[in-house]
Amino acid sequence: MRDSVFVYSPSYQTYQFHQDHPFNQQRVLLTYDLLQAADAFDDGDIVTPRTATKEELALVHTEDYIQAVELAGAGRLPAAEGESYGLGTEDTPVFAGMHEAASLLVGGTLTAADYVMTGQARHACNLGGGLHHGFRGRASGFCIYNDSAVAIQYIQKNYGAKVLYIDTDAHHGDGVQFTFYDRSDVCTVSFHETGRYLFPGTGQVLEKGSGQGYGYSFNIPLDAFTEDDSFLHAYKTAASEIAAFFKPDVILTQNGADAHYYDPLTHLSNT
Repeated sequence: MRDSVFVYSPSYQTYQFHQDHPFNQQRVLLTYDLLQAADAFDDGDIVTPRTATKEELALVHTEDYIQAVELAGAGRLPAAEGESYGLGTEDTPVFAGMHEAASLLVGGTLTAADYVMTGQARHACNLGGGLHHGFRGRASGFCIYNDSAVAIQYIQKNYGAKVLYIDTDAHHGDGVQFTFYDRSDVCTVSFHETGRYLFPGTGQVLEKGSGQGYGYSFNIPLDAFTEDDSFLHAYKTAASEIAAFFKPDVILTQNGADAHYYDPLTHLSNT
């Protein structure tokens, strides 16, 4: 078994709203180049992602939404209808081929999941993913399809595993949380900047799940300007205690880098 694989394709660059949009996939290419220059992996550690099928997307997303994304990417979705799906907004503009581009990012996360769940690698990383704001029938916050939510459903369907989801993006992982809000076989944990100042405004400590899922949703909202030591203390304490409580078979993480103090959209102060 390999220790780690890195899921990557130059085609990740096709997920591009427009050149001035803050969510720019160029960051994935730059990270790949940096890791390569640092000899952080061998060529054999690079894995090519596959494209998620419509059936796999439908593990989370509604069929009418998937169809709307396809039509939008082909220039055939009326603007008013698109806005009802969160498409064509300032955050999530329409672009040509958006269904295909988003499906590839989801497929990258599914590729990573398969490598881990079949014992081919202990860890797998897909930096093209992490689109945690996508909802069942609506795009939100730069996210068209929610690769993390689809991957969790995929892992459960194909491998029957208990999944612990840990999110360290500065923005609350709302799309993943609410997808599994009433489930006890998925535990979600989000470390994020408090919604008092930042999109999406959710992620309060009292959001604990509902029905059978009550007690399986955890939120650790952090005040603006939280620095390294406090962030790491919160992370280590909560993650270890929640993992001990839930006893997952596998951990899926969303590792947003926007808790860094240079990020222009957030207010945390990690270095």
